Amino acid sequence: MGIFRRRPADAADKAATKARERGDTVYVRVVHAIPGRQDGGLAQAIMRIEAAGWKLDHQQEGVRIDHGYRQRYWSLTFRAADTA
Repeated sequence: MGIFRRRPADAADKAATKARERGDTVYVRVVHAIPGRQDGGLAQAIMRIEAAGWKLDHQQEGVRIDHGYRQRYWSLTFRAADTA
């Protein structure tokens, strides 16, 4: 067991699960693009958060310059699936 062990694709996001257990109705997450992946890892991040009981409500894409490099990111807003 190393620190780089992969999670199963259907694993729920831990922070999203904790927010759901607290009773939050809105969950906001910023996902930074993973270099070398066509979608930047966005689809997998959304899948893991939806597995925790959330439904994607709004998505906004942005780019920031960090130390001379362009960093693509998405701001995602989720709502609790049963209150939608």
